[in-house]
Amino acid sequence: MPKKQSTAAKRARAATRTSGTKYTAALRYEAGAHPLPPHLALFDADAVDEGEQMAVDCLRALVAEGQPLGLRMAEPDPEVVEARMRAEEKGVRPQWKRWASVEAAVDGYVLRETQYGPARSGHTSTSRGPRVPVPVRAADGTVNVVAMPEWAWLHGGQWIWEHTGWPVQAPGRIVDPPQEFSPGRGLRWQVAVWLDLAHEGKVLGEDYAGGTSGWSTVGWCTSREDARQVARAFTAHRGNHARADVIEHGTDNGVVSVTRDTYLPAPDAPARPRPPALGEPRGTLAAGPRPASPGRSEIPEPAWYQGAKHPPNSSLIVWTGTGWRTLIHTYWQCASIVALLGIGAGGPYEWAESWGPRHPDRDMHDWTQEGRELTHRFPEPTYQERTKLIDAMRRAHEDALVDALADRGGLTREQAVARLARGGERYRRVLDVGQATIARALNTTRHALPEGPERTAVRYVLDDLMDQHLLPPDAERIAGEQLDSEIESTRSPETTAWCRRAVTEYVTPVADPAAAGIEGFHLQDTAAVS
Repeated sequence: MPKKQSTAAKRARAATRTSGTKYTAALRYEAGAHPLPPHLALFDADAVDEGEQMAVDCLRALVAEGQPLGLRMAEPDPEVVEARMRAEEKGVRPQWKRWASVEAAVDGYVLRETQYGPARSGHTSTSRGPRVPVPVRAADGTVNVVAMPEWAWLHGGQWIWEHTGWPVQAPGRIVDPPQEFSPGRGLRWQVAVWLDLAHEGKVLGEDYAGGTSGWSTVGWCTSREDARQVARAFTAHRGNHARADVIEHGTDNGVVSVTRDTYLPAPDAPARPRPPALGEPRGTLAAGPRPASPGRSEIPEPAWYQGAKHPPNSSLIVWTGTGWRTLIHTYWQCASIVALLGIGAGGPYEWAESWGPRHPDRDMHDWTQEGRELTHRFPEPTYQERTKLIDAMRRAHEDALVDALADRGGLTREQAVARLARGGERYRRVLDVGQATIARALNTTRHALPEGPERTAVRYVLDDLMDQHLLPPDAERIAGEQLDSEIESTRSPETTAWCRRAVTEYVTPVADPAAAGIEGFHLQDTAAVS
């Protein structure tokens, strides 16, 4: 009877078939014998010449003793020197990433700085390209030498291996995240993840946009527990997130940040589920109706520090069963966080929403922010649910119009409904023109103000007018001033006068619209309606 294979052995054989990794190296990784990424193979010391064999033995001895590996900088490439000289002549500081090609020596490594990085991808253990021996000391004291691609880049003042994030002088552990500043008061807990470009045994030099493996800030939380929950979600599966850190910041930006929690994917962690294809449901809807979205005043934006140029102004709010609360402020990564957390039926939260800055004039390439707005619901509503939401919104808008007409005209709701039915589309057009004229006046006032609370307040008044038919103070006066300021070269004086009558009817509906000659109540109009 054949011997039953362990789970680690099965995964090791699968890695050997798909990526060409040696079976012994893959088995060590799957069994958790050493902290090596799955795309790195053990260095084949038998296939090197005598000179390189000496360097491998010396490096292995240094790491076994716990000593740091030495670094020496060779003369940089001429193009690097020329680029620096041009930058110095212009008085600018180069912003590009500093790259170096690495060669092994008996006492460490020799780095030669270059202007560009690897810019190539697709290397595997069988088609490896140039590799450098790197000894790694495990927790039990054993030392393995892995074959590392020869590229390193400067991170926070120290050179690190490009494909693993390990410091060149002390390999084996990903370098700590760079120092960042909290973007706003109260956001003291940062969630940072190491994004690994390795995929299915391949070592990617750079992605299509020139990005490399490195640290990325997921978002900022107000509590440590929230940050821990998000960090654990990013490392719950085997994937491109090799490490997640929870970093504590001080009450102000004068305190150095400290890493409090570090999470690594477990050796037996399951593979990340395939994202749903187009048309497939995203998330499992919980039983019961979806809770109503919070009001605009319930989701305030934090007071960002003055130096925060790109604050995390997208927030993920979750339903706790009794109300909404903000889980994390992020950089437009709400959908990814929701997928990793498994929000929906059976998840930590059944419902969630993402909110972001509102730019009402973005169609005119004006990115002035005016408050916040709902950008997405999670789990994604079904077609039937979206239909119900749209129908409910239309009914609420119609009810608001009936209430406004009854209140301002001294009518009952039944009389207001009968008036709208009798006037038909012509009367509704009069009311729409009156509302639009007042809205143009508010837009003129809004555009004259800079970004800030005053402009946002006018935006809210405009929203109340359009959604609930609530009039701003002196509505008829500001509408008249708007009509006076508009040039009548494209509109006849009769049309302007008609707009004034529409504003008057919208603000103070007359008792007898037929006697006042309001459109929709003429004899021919009522005959057409009947």
